[in-house]
Amino acid sequence: MKNLLLSSFIALLISGCTLGHYGRLNKTIKPESPSPKSIFGENFNSFLFKTNIRVYGKDFSGLLVTKQMQPNDYRVIFTTELGMKLFDFEFKDTSFTLHYCVPQFNKPALLKTIQKDIQILLMNDIKAETFEVFTSPKDSSYVYRIKNNKLHNYYFLDQNNKQLVKIEHAKKNTKKTTFTLNNYSDNFPSTILIQHHDIKLKIELNLLKK
Repeated sequence: MKNLLLSSFIALLISGCTLGHYGRLNKTIKPESPSPKSIFGENFNSFLFKTNIRVYGKDFSGLLVTKQMQPNDYRVIFTTELGMKLFDFEFKDTSFTLHYCVPQFNKPALLKTIQKDIQILLMNDIKAETFEVFTSPKDSSYVYRIKNNKLHNYYFLDQNNKQLVKIEHAKKNTKKTTFTLNNYSDNFPSTILIQHHDIKLKIELNLLKK
């Protein structure tokens, strides 16, 4: 009897580890609604955000501009409100160029994390044919998943208005980062919150101009 109980406990434990955060998603056929597309659109001039980055208890506030130089070539610059540059990134196709960074951000792990956050937000590497599609029992959303080795991105689309409301970046079945998109105006979220769950990093973006 004890062995049976122990075996049942181990089976449940293994099952729980396997299911993880996403174990209750229900796989479904691709719906008629369109797959997730880039938040910023295929062609745009620039977007300006009032921004706060809180990292390990320190706050950095200012303005973040995202500018499309040409298709699949983006420049992202974060400055103080007085115009002092904090970092200057360029994303072109799958390459990344660091043009400038103050010492507070120029730490390999932190720099790579912020770089990855912006790449996920730009969504310039998504392809519809790579998606697996699920439904979430918690809310009325379709969940589109892209696998990249052990790292997965989950895109949550509201079934009613087809708006992208959340992106989750995960390692295997463990949620690492949540991107929450709220207050849509002209098909663009006015507020974006990037919250990390494994390090003390939070990025708040409030749209000022596009």
